[in-house]
Amino acid sequence: MKRRQLIINTGMVCVSGLLFTTLPSLVKAQNKKSTFYTEGRYLYNRFGENVILNGINLPILDDWNFPQEDKLAELEKTGANAVRIQWYKDYGQPNRPSYSISDLDNVLTRCRQSQIIPIVMLADSTCNSDPQFLNTQLIPWWTQNDVLKVLKKHESYLIINLASELGVYRWTDNQQAALNSFKNAYKSAISSIRQYLHLPIMIDAPDCGTSIEVFPLIGQELIDYDPDHNLLFSGHAYWSGYDGIPYIDTIINANLPLVFGEIANKQDEDINGATEYCYYDLDGTTENHPPLINFAYQTLLTILQQKQIGWMAWCWYKDNCTNRQMTLNGDFDDLTPYGNDLVNNPIYGLKVIAKKSR
Repeated sequence: MKRRQLIINTGMVCVSGLLFTTLPSLVKAQNKKSTFYTEGRYLYNRFGENVILNGINLPILDDWNFPQEDKLAELEKTGANAVRIQWYKDYGQPNRPSYSISDLDNVLTRCRQSQIIPIVMLADSTCNSDPQFLNTQLIPWWTQNDVLKVLKKHESYLIINLASELGVYRWTDNQQAALNSFKNAYKSAISSIRQYLHLPIMIDAPDCGTSIEVFPLIGQELIDYDPDHNLLFSGHAYWSGYDGIPYIDTIINANLPLVFGEIANKQDEDINGATEYCYYDLDGTTENHPPLINFAYQTLLTILQQKQIGWMAWCWYKDNCTNRQMTLNGDFDDLTPYGNDLVNNPIYGLKVIAKKSR
């Protein structure tokens, strides 16, 4: 429910006067680790191979057929190498069918079998302005015994996104105070998580994920604070009225690991206190309203492909904005025009660019 390749530094080896290029899979063999990890601006698997996340968001709990069934097998047909899995500590609607941590365990097992990298995300915090929500409400869930047991089981192939779209920066009068609060909340959360887990921690930008300009300001400090130096910074490109594209190069120049946890073709808007879904067209169409700036997701994805930055499409199925779904009913055979573009585009389509990871 939404409110609104390998890149390896190859080397040369001289043997008996002959010059050989080292195989990419061997370059970081000496750095083999037990989990995925970040180094500079890149993500690596535990074998030291660079991985660019090219995948899809799966709002699994918004599909009330789950856990009896889900759409993971259909999503797999796109060629995506990653899936960002929506989860809730508390879904907040009593009519929603019950779910348990064992259901998440089953999904993660299937992801591993299919070589799809799972990113588990808690959505309880979506667009919550108070960063303390992270430590008062969400970290107790992440660190409870039954959850940790599942996360440890899958740790070698897993990324966790602690809080969806938490905090504010641009949307407040005191930006420095808000930024400090955001930074300190994540420092506390990192300390809590690192007592148990050493996998990558994904951190969404504030302002519903849109304000990626905060990462050059606090990103390196957070990485240095993390004893494992294993963070991923995530932007959400709902940029109908905000131009975040120039900050991409700023983040690259700062050598920070950036991924776009959500890109989409439509953006919602609050009109007279109510959410109007699909309000802005981020795909260049004239179905509803054009962005306030000259932004289209197609342009962004072309840039991300050129700059070797990963992204996750919002969303597979299902969403309050039907046109923002990649498929009408969760089946691969019923791709929407948006879904077909993301799968088959010759420049940035998942069938073209997504590379599976060991």
